[in-house]
Amino acid sequence: LLQSPILLILRRYLMRFSPFLRLESQATDTVYMSWLVDVDLVKQRFPEPIRLWEHQGKTIFSILFYHHHHFGLHCFGPARKIFPSPHQSNWRFYLAADLLPKTVIFEQIVVDKMLHVMGGRMLSDAMPAQYDPNFVHHVEQGEAHLKIHAKINMDERYCLDVKLKNTVEQPLQGDWANVFPTWDDALEFFVPQEHVWVECVDQPQQLSQGNIQIVSDFAQIRPLEIQEIDCPLLAEFGIDAQSKALCFFIPHLDFHVLGENPVESISNETKVNASVD
Repeated sequence: LLQSPILLILRRYLMRFSPFLRLESQATDTVYMSWLVDVDLVKQRFPEPIRLWEHQGKTIFSILFYHHHHFGLHCFGPARKIFPSPHQSNWRFYLAADLLPKTVIFEQIVVDKMLHVMGGRMLSDAMPAQYDPNFVHHVEQGEAHLKIHAKINMDERYCLDVKLKNTVEQPLQGDWANVFPTWDDALEFFVPQEHVWVECVDQPQQLSQGNIQIVSDFAQIRPLEIQEIDCPLLAEFGIDAQSKALCFFIPHLDFHVLGENPVESISNETKVNASVD
């Protein structure tokens, strides 16, 4: 029902004449895990002329998970607390900066609240989330230690079971040191994204763009290391136990969805319209 062509056409028509209602959440316990992947292994996943960020034949794949707090309409103000607080996970790649800066393209989105799955699919093309009612996101935190366990199980491909802990080691090791000159450069690349691209559920060749704002304090971010991980999709991308992941923890951040618009056209020579209207 949520993917009914009639309902999708009607909703898109009505949204053309309706102002976008800004969304807001204060997210906590956000974890970023990223790996360098051979770009030739993954670039066929997205239709040309989409181009992924690339450095010396590598691109970046990230898995994030976090806990929204009252993810809902900004205009509700303090009354926004009536909205549920879902856990969410985004699996994503990054677009080439000359195509559209600060933009990610989603491989998968998972949440644990059916209300947000239904609302995202009925009211938006940029939030086609999948539902996992057994989503686990457990954080054990003390002054000197931080332990995290996450578990997602959608199907045989999109499943994850990972344990992480804080580390005092230099986070930019191996190939990562060749990608980012400093730790702050890495955080500036990953965190303050401005746009997300998602394939429309009924038209995979058509992309929708969500326009977002993320505000966080880099001084609070803590490096992490993976202790155990089971994620079949990583093997598909050529990532094994020897592949060094870049991981970190953000205790608090402000997340805003400012607008949504279709990606009208893409070319290899011109940038895409970054409108938030």
